[in-house]
Amino acid sequence: MKTAKILWGATDLGAPHFSSDILWRTGFRAPDAFFLIEIGGKTWLFLSPLEIGRAHKEARADHLVLTERFAKRGEVSAQGLARFLRGRGVRKVLVAHAFPHGIARLLREHFSLHDAGHTLYPERACKTTREIAEICSAQRACEEAMAAGIAFLRKCKIKGTRVYDQDRVVTSEMIRRVVGDALWRRGYLGSGTIVACGIQAADPHCMGWGPIAARRPIVMDVFPVSLESHYYADMTRTVFKGRPSPDDIRMYEAVAKAQEIAFGAVRAGADGATIHAAAKEYLASQKYPTDTKRSPAEGFIHGLGHGVGIDIHEAPHMGVGGAVLEEGNVVTIEPGLYYHRPRRGIPAGGIRLEDMVLVMKSGGRNLTKFPKGIAPAIIP
Repeated sequence: MKTAKILWGATDLGAPHFSSDILWRTGFRAPDAFFLIEIGGKTWLFLSPLEIGRAHKEARADHLVLTERFAKRGEVSAQGLARFLRGRGVRKVLVAHAFPHGIARLLREHFSLHDAGHTLYPERACKTTREIAEICSAQRACEEAMAAGIAFLRKCKIKGTRVYDQDRVVTSEMIRRVVGDALWRRGYLGSGTIVACGIQAADPHCMGWGPIAARRPIVMDVFPVSLESHYYADMTRTVFKGRPSPDDIRMYEAVAKAQEIAFGAVRAGADGATIHAAAKEYLASQKYPTDTKRSPAEGFIHGLGHGVGIDIHEAPHMGVGGAVLEEGNVVTIEPGLYYHRPRRGIPAGGIRLEDMVLVMKSGGRNLTKFPKGIAPAIIP
């Protein structure tokens, strides 16, 4: 039975209906959604007159087709697509989970439609030399921006429990702006950068707002995307403006050790779920319990890591349902601890450390070069 892969989406940064699969397969950037069809390893792009000329110069595709060639006046483009597929003897169609329901319903009238999972290109998880270079370039920009944020904090002064830049109270928004400006100068976008201090850091994805507290953990999670290639990097550091409490230091060092344990287990063929469990078990042995059945959840409440590429979160995932690692995967290793209420020996707040690792047969190569450890984390 002749089978076609069908994808639909836009490929520009921030565009609605963004399809990382189409961008990965074709390298073509367009703000409006279009179809990619793959039959027997050959690709067709269904494009409007607006884009087809540029696609001849920029797209990696075997054939470029004007949508109007197959869609009759008054028809939607999916009807033209169905006519195209029938003309090539296609009987079976593969789509991904996120494929639009309306288009799928129309195709189901003519073809046997099958859900192929989250991506039609699982091979994306193993990065090429070019992709690794793009991710490393993004990581260097990420490190430069993180350094700019920390340099800003270094020149600030502590007065009581607050941090001041001359006469201004320093806020998460101010640090985020410094980080974002540094990324923009390098050609990267820092949308969603996390600068969460104190109790805000107990929510792993809280962006943070308002005044920075002295001597409390500041979780800085920077994940820039290239404005040109759309490849991401991802790094988290927890820092303190002023010397933190002994309990904060102990929690930081426990997270750092859990990350070290995970690093030692990364290699091709290793089970991501097993590595996640090892990090979690170590944290539990240090008297940092995890409870994900209550709200808010506390402890080590998220997966150990995830793949990074054209998407900030992609395969493989390292958590309870983690996948087996393969050579060429680029994954984050990011243990963290989060507590909304203080308890004996455990302060309220959060601490997370995150590096990116290239999976190899012999182990993992850390792609992150930014300093870690409690000494550089304490900003005088």
